[in-house]
Amino acid sequence: MAEASIKSRGRLLASVLKGSWRRTPTPFKHPAVEIEEIAPLLLNSGAAALAWWQIRHSDSRDIPAARQLHQAYRLYTLQAAIHQQTIERVIALLRSFEIEPILIKGWAVARLYPEHGLRPYADIDLCVRPEQFAAAEIALKNLPDEQYEVDLHRGFAKFGGANFDEINARSESVRIGEVDVRVPCAEDHLRILCIHLLREGAWRPLWLCDIAAAVELRPANFDWDRCLTENHKRAKWIICAISLTQQLLGADVSSTPIAQRSTRLPSWLIPAIMKEWESEMPSMKLRHRAPMANYLRRPAGILSGLRHHWPNPIEATISLRAPFNELPRLPFQLGTCFARTAKLAARLPKLLREQ
Repeated sequence: MAEASIKSRGRLLASVLKGSWRRTPTPFKHPAVEIEEIAPLLLNSGAAALAWWQIRHSDSRDIPAARQLHQAYRLYTLQAAIHQQTIERVIALLRSFEIEPILIKGWAVARLYPEHGLRPYADIDLCVRPEQFAAAEIALKNLPDEQYEVDLHRGFAKFGGANFDEINARSESVRIGEVDVRVPCAEDHLRILCIHLLREGAWRPLWLCDIAAAVELRPANFDWDRCLTENHKRAKWIICAISLTQQLLGADVSSTPIAQRSTRLPSWLIPAIMKEWESEMPSMKLRHRAPMANYLRRPAGILSGLRHHWPNPIEATISLRAPFNELPRLPFQLGTCFARTAKLAARLPKLLREQ
């Protein structure tokens, strides 16, 4: 494949996904050769069903790549139904221990799409009160083997550090099958989605589609002050993430703070995202599969591990709570590596005892 083609695949993927979260997407005009070129990226990133949603009424719907996307759409739809039943069991189990979780991401954002199967998810993200975290871990050990993993979070520390009681007080009760479950209000959930995208280095285009859907389908009484004023620095992060939905996916940001100000993204930001989107195996995906602690058992692979654990510029910016500006990102990336090394060193005695 030509170098020019490789460099353009991220932009092409973004173009294919424009408006894909809407019930009626914009007319699809990409030639079949472009779909064939980025099909592996769509399948690896979880965006295959959204691409099929775009293609299904076009002339490209019968090409081999489109049939692969259609199969993914069918699989995600089946998994969504199974996943819903798992959520019901998990919520009921935690409540039997008098623990009331808040469901985020996954199903909580998939409900914004025209069909749940358009937005796949591999685990169930639940936030619980920090003081109940240990009890929730014990409770989940009573859960029979399920197809989906529960990702338990100690409050909202990973998503901006907002106060659990405040988010809980604003949360909404929604129906999943036979149970009601609490999800964050629209303002809190948008903030969570934005910070999660940036914290994970924005490697999945699906996460940017989530933010676009949350912005366009926000309720009429959406309170931007509630979403943005909790922390000035995080507010700028959120504005940056929403601006990306407009610039890369054509999201409608009219009547938002982004429309009312000149939001100039740093010149390194979109190229960093394109590098992740163009890779069939993004560094963040590899990192989750193989934490650095795993290399204690096989030191020969440590150099490869270090390469995969090198933070991308977006992830490093969030890790050090830095602003998105034009300053070089290398110092932030080095700083993030040093911080992680120090944490690993502190844990090393315990890890070695467990070997």
